[in-house]
Amino acid sequence: MSDPIDFTIWVRRRGHSMTAFDLDADLDELEPLREIVGHARVVALGESSHHVREFYQVRHRMMRFLVERCGFTVYALEAPFTQGQSLEAWSKGGTEPVAAVASAGIAANLGDCTEMHEALEWIRVRNAEGSSLRCVGTDLPGAAGSPLPALEAVEAYVCDADPGAQPLWKQAADVARRFDGPSMLRSIAAYAELEPADQNTLTSALSGLLSRMERAAPFLARSDDRGRYSAVRHHLRGAWLVDQLHRANLTDGFASASAFRDRFIAHSIQRLLDTSPPGTRIVLAAHNWHIKKTPDPQEGTVPLLTAGYHLAAALGDDYRAIGITHTSGRTAIAGPHPDDPADFAFIDAPLPEAPADSIEATFPTQAPWTLADLRAAAADIEDAPAFKKTRMSDYFLNEPVFDAFDAIANVSDTVTTDFALPAP
Repeated sequence: MSDPIDFTIWVRRRGHSMTAFDLDADLDELEPLREIVGHARVVALGESSHHVREFYQVRHRMMRFLVERCGFTVYALEAPFTQGQSLEAWSKGGTEPVAAVASAGIAANLGDCTEMHEALEWIRVRNAEGSSLRCVGTDLPGAAGSPLPALEAVEAYVCDADPGAQPLWKQAADVARRFDGPSMLRSIAAYAELEPADQNTLTSALSGLLSRMERAAPFLARSDDRGRYSAVRHHLRGAWLVDQLHRANLTDGFASASAFRDRFIAHSIQRLLDTSPPGTRIVLAAHNWHIKKTPDPQEGTVPLLTAGYHLAAALGDDYRAIGITHTSGRTAIAGPHPDDPADFAFIDAPLPEAPADSIEATFPTQAPWTLADLRAAAADIEDAPAFKKTRMSDYFLNEPVFDAFDAIANVSDTVTTDFALPAP
C-alpha cells in the first residue's frame, strides 16, 4: 500500500470526471459506477436538496446505467406507496399526460418538473419496447398527509375478506377525511385541531384493522395467488404509521415523527425484495437524509433511524448509498408559499460556501460532475474522519460522511428546476 494521502488529493487523482447530464447521452463514462455498486441488491441515489435540476439528471443517468448495464429492474421513488401505484400502471402503457401522472403519484411536488417527466417517459418507452422496468413508490400514503388514500385503496378487499372489519374501516375513514388535505402541512395542521377523542378513535380503528389482517395472515395469504393480501397489509401498515407520525409530531416534534417515514420506506424496499423474483435489484431514489446509513443522534432519547440505516442493518453489503451534492450555484429550500403561508413551496436560494471539513470542499470543479468511491478512498487516505459535514438544502448537516455514504457524486454548479419559485 502506498503512503496515506488526504482525500483532496485522492479525489483529484482517482475521482471519476463526468461530462454529461443528458439522460440519452452515451453511458460509457459511467462504467466506474459498476465497481462501486458491485453485487449490491439495493442501490440508493440521493440528493442534498429537492428540485435541483442537475440532481435529477445525474440520478437518472445513473439509474439508466444500472438498468441497462447492471440488470436492475425496479426504480423505487420517494413517493407514496399508495398513490405511487399509478406510476407503475402508467409506465406499462398509460395514456395520460406525464405531468398529470407525476403530480398525482409523487407527493410534495417532487415529480413536478421537466427532469422527472423525462425519466418517467424514458421508463414507459423502454417498457413499450419489451423491457420490464417497474416504477414504484415507497413512502407513506400522501407522504404522511392522512391515511385516507390507503384506507380507500383497501376498502373493497378488507370488507370482503373480513366483513367484521367494516365498522372499524368506517370509523377510521370518517376521522381521516377530516384532516385529509392537498399537502402534508395542511394535514398536520388539521390533525392538530382534532379532539383527542377523535384522534384516539382513529388510532384504535387503524390498530384494529391492521391486527385483524395480521390475525388472518396465513389464510388470506394462502388463498390469494395475486399477492393482493401483501399489498393490502402494506397499505394498512402505512395508514397506521401515518397516524403514529401525527401523534408523535404533537409530542416529540416533526423531526422525530418523520422517522416513521424512513421505517416505512425501508420496509417497502424489503417487501419488494421478498415478493419479487430471485435476483431482483432495486434503485432507490430519495433525499440524502433518507438514504444515509448513519442515525441522527437525539439528546436523551434513541437516535432517529433513517431508511438507509434500516436497509444497511438488514442487507449489509447488499446495500449501497450514493449521496449527490454540489459545490456552488443554486439550491431549493422549502419555505412558506408567498401566496399561501399555510402551505410550503420550493424556493430558489444561493449556496453558502463549503467549509473545510465538508466533503463538498474537496471536489475539483473543472468537470461538470465527479463521482468518488468513498469505500476505495478510505483504504488510501488518512483524513476520512475529518469530514464531518455535508450539505442539506442551504445549510450543512453534521455527518460522518465516510460512514454515511459509500460514494459521492458532486456537481460543480447547479440551478433549480422550472418548478422552484424565484428567490424573494
